[in-house]
Amino acid sequence: MAVVYGMWYNEREFCMKGVAAMLKPGDVFQPKAFPKLTYIDRSIDEDSTYEEELQEALEDTGTLVVITGASKSGKTVLCHKVVERERYISLSGSQIQSQADFWEQMAEQLDLLAEWQITESRQNSVNAKAAGKGKVHAIVAVGEASGEIGGSHTTGDSIQRKVLRSNAALIRYIIDQDKVIVIDDFHYIEKDVQKYIARTIKTELFNGLKAIILTLPHRSDDAIRLNPNLIGRTAFIDITPWPIDELKEIAIKGFALLGIEAADDLITVLAQESIASPQLMQENCLRLANLMVKAKTKRLSRELMEKSFRLTAKNYDYYASILGTASKGPLQGQKRRSIYTLKDGKTMDIYGLLFESIAEDPPITALSTDAIKERFAQLLADPHKMPTALNIANSIKHIEKIIKAQVPSLDTIEWKDGCLYILDPFLLFYLRWGGVWQR
Repeated sequence: MAVVYGMWYNEREFCMKGVAAMLKPGDVFQPKAFPKLTYIDRSIDEDSTYEEELQEALEDTGTLVVITGASKSGKTVLCHKVVERERYISLSGSQIQSQADFWEQMAEQLDLLAEWQITESRQNSVNAKAAGKGKVHAIVAVGEASGEIGGSHTTGDSIQRKVLRSNAALIRYIIDQDKVIVIDDFHYIEKDVQKYIARTIKTELFNGLKAIILTLPHRSDDAIRLNPNLIGRTAFIDITPWPIDELKEIAIKGFALLGIEAADDLITVLAQESIASPQLMQENCLRLANLMVKAKTKRLSRELMEKSFRLTAKNYDYYASILGTASKGPLQGQKRRSIYTLKDGKTMDIYGLLFESIAEDPPITALSTDAIKERFAQLLADPHKMPTALNIANSIKHIEKIIKAQVPSLDTIEWKDGCLYILDPFLLFYLRWGGVWQR
């Protein structure tokens, strides 16, 4: 069951036309928020779903949960599905540069100040002094906080006291209120701060702390490697890449709610171009549905779909200068590079050729050296004039270095064990549909 503007309905029983008239594309497809109407329950196997596995891991007291998956694969959305909003404490690894940042983000989520000032009468102050720290806890607990006395001074018949927030009291409050700490992009945090956080979490797991770390697949063991005591105390949930059929379910479900008619082959293309990313699928569907409203049509066409891809890509012109710089390669040795001629008459060096090949059909996030050579052969006027495997590897490493210098905190591409990995589906999508980056 779900709610649409206060009305309960069952998706198999309600009147499609009536709901379609009530809903707008932005109500159905929500790439930047929790997609209430187009959330897809994904199965791990015949016996369990990702939601069930996360719920069970959280119920296993003393266990750290590590969720791994590619960028934009739905890790955060999964957590929001399972963890109730009032229990959710969201921390961003990209904003944690120090130990203090870790605590400050938690306090901000709970709307706690670094210190409070309370005023008591002289008569009450005697009791406060006798009760000490416990007295202050009782006072501050009314505002959903905990703290300790930092100092005081008298004014006439009253005494003003400072109440400072303590890290220990903050953790106790989180445990007592059964809240869940979710640290997104854990891999962005500096190693020494990661180690501190891992040590802190390990200590508090025994006391009932619930914590989830979200990271990339090849960084899944960071927390354990920095604190081996977490071995045996960690539950790993690996979000596998979204297959085409599961991405299609987002469109099928959403288009039905909007009364849009779409052929299966067009929905398949829509899913393929969304490159295993539910977020990108949501955005492509939203852009397409809005175009159809403007065109006053309920029938999906290839022309409208490709137009929607180009409009979506415009939202990511951020990549234009990054890709433009990387596609030129390093300044050193530019004049000595071999020039290749494509079947369409264009000429370019190895760097331009690499980007052209990555942007070819179909969109793939992992390309081996042999796969890259196959794409070269399809592009080149003379397939016998081909860059060597060593030249390909060295050029990709240069590209990786150039991109990393421009956006050090963004996971984009990686060359590992003779294979090029596209870590950011939006970058690959922009390569295919942006066009602005090309020389």
